Amino acid sequence: MLQPWFVNRIEEKIAQREQICTEVHTFPMLPFSLPGFEVQAVSEAEVGLTITARATSPIATCPACQHESCHVHSYYTRAPQDLPVSGQTVRLRLRVRRFRCQNGACRQQTFVEQAPQVVSRYARQTRRLRETLKAFAYTLSGQAGSRLLKQAGMTVSGDTLLRVAKSVGTTVLMTPELLGMDDFAFKRGRTYGTILVDLRTHRPVDLLPERTADALSFWLRTHPGVLLISRDRSTEYARGASDGAPEALQVADRFHVLQNLREAGERALKRLHAELVEQQKASGHPQAIHYKRRRSQTEVAASTVAHLRRQARYEEVVALYQQGMSILGIANQLRMSRSTVRSFVYAGAFPERANVLRTKSLLDPYVPYLETRLKQGCRNAHQLWEEQVAQGFKGSYKVVNHWLAPRREKPGRKHSLREKDLLGLTEQEEAGTYSQQPKQEEQEEALEPVALEAPRHLIWLLLRDPSSLNQDEQRTLGLIRQHSLVERLYHLIQGYLRLARERDVEAFDPWLAQCSNCDIPDMQSFAQGIQKDYEAVKTSLILPYSNGPVEGAPFRCA
Repeated sequence: MLQPWFVNRIEEKIAQREQICTEVHTFPMLPFSLPGFEVQAVSEAEVGLTITARATSPIATCPACQHESCHVHSYYTRAPQDLPVSGQTVRLRLRVRRFRCQNGACRQQTFVEQAPQVVSRYARQTRRLRETLKAFAYTLSGQAGSRLLKQAGMTVSGDTLLRVAKSVGTTVLMTPELLGMDDFAFKRGRTYGTILVDLRTHRPVDLLPERTADALSFWLRTHPGVLLISRDRSTEYARGASDGAPEALQVADRFHVLQNLREAGERALKRLHAELVEQQKASGHPQAIHYKRRRSQTEVAASTVAHLRRQARYEEVVALYQQGMSILGIANQLRMSRSTVRSFVYAGAFPERANVLRTKSLLDPYVPYLETRLKQGCRNAHQLWEEQVAQGFKGSYKVVNHWLAPRREKPGRKHSLREKDLLGLTEQEEAGTYSQQPKQEEQEEALEPVALEAPRHLIWLLLRDPSSLNQDEQRTLGLIRQHSLVERLYHLIQGYLRLARERDVEAFDPWLAQCSNCDIPDMQSFAQGIQKDYEAVKTSLILPYSNGPVEGAPFRCA
């Protein structure tokens, strides 16, 4: 007869086994994969899920001699942490084997089979968990990432996240055979660097602290193997590429060549603009009408001061250029943009600012009525706006107030000491200039014809496809083409655009000769620049490479 204590013990064992059976289940399928392993069981506890699996490959490869072996030496268990499931932490229990290397000449007698798709060597987290931790570490850093991961079922300390972020090695990039370069601003208008990009992979290769020929030449000498260099029209880059990699083929970016062509055409139109305006008046060409805005004495004085300051800067730029300083050097010394320095250098004379023309307004049909009310003494913008609304005006109160503001009589400010010095005003002269009360001859607003569009707008009529112009643009283009020099300029510009689109290399030399021998100084200067960079510009019409992959790279790196 069995003793009671023995019966109780048997019942306890049975109860324990039943409890284990309720906690351990066999899962033939999991919502995620474990390549190279067979899942044996999944156990659930308060701390989370534990997935037990064993390796299924009958053989393994020795990492030292690369010989395969099927001789199992021993077993042991790895326990990496995996991504959570439904908010529960997951711990893997992977039963892996240690094999004996059967190559007698191998220095390594035993080795452990690896599962690189699941977990790296010596790692305590699976690869997918490691990538997730890496993303959180980069985005949220240490403690913030740790708090958010805890809510997602991944208990990781902030220090661990920082170690994960620091453990990522830097990828060593090979010197590209096809190299593109462009400048970028550390501080716009002050400090610039150079970015180098692989034209095949579109990946940044390196950043240079300067955009000088010496910096580029040094990099190319220390990184041999570059076969092709795509660059803009910068003389610094051209000289640096020639010195650092003389055997490399240089390609001038087609967009920058077209940009230089546009700038040359715009300078030519600036020289001819006064003649074009007279031609427009003589031709009886219909002109739009705008209202000449009266300016106060204070505004006139401020404009004069700005004009004198700009003229002094222009003279300073011209003087430095005549002393032999480069455009880039002048821009760095005077803290100006290269485009402004270049426009001053090639202007030939001080470039006056173009008048800003007012565009059409909803208020235009109601201006005669407003002028009548203004003569009657009404200066209340809100009252005038209500009267216009009653007549059908759809605009806001601000439109009427903006029109009325410069027409009110109000005192102006006094000139500053700097303005008085520049204008050469005495105290008595200043006392009569800072009032904004309009003169008698300025009381009447005169209607004036709108001048011809500025050269920066007209040049696009010469660059665009004639079929894409609307009726007004075609009329303006026909008007300015009546000038003989503009007609020749138009044919030169359209000729280059055609050969650039069609990659007509045979037509390049005849076009360049025609441009060099024309009677337009700005186009002759453009042709001289092309001749200095002849091989790179001509190569751009043959090869498909350009600086397109480089544009925007600094913003992607930021």
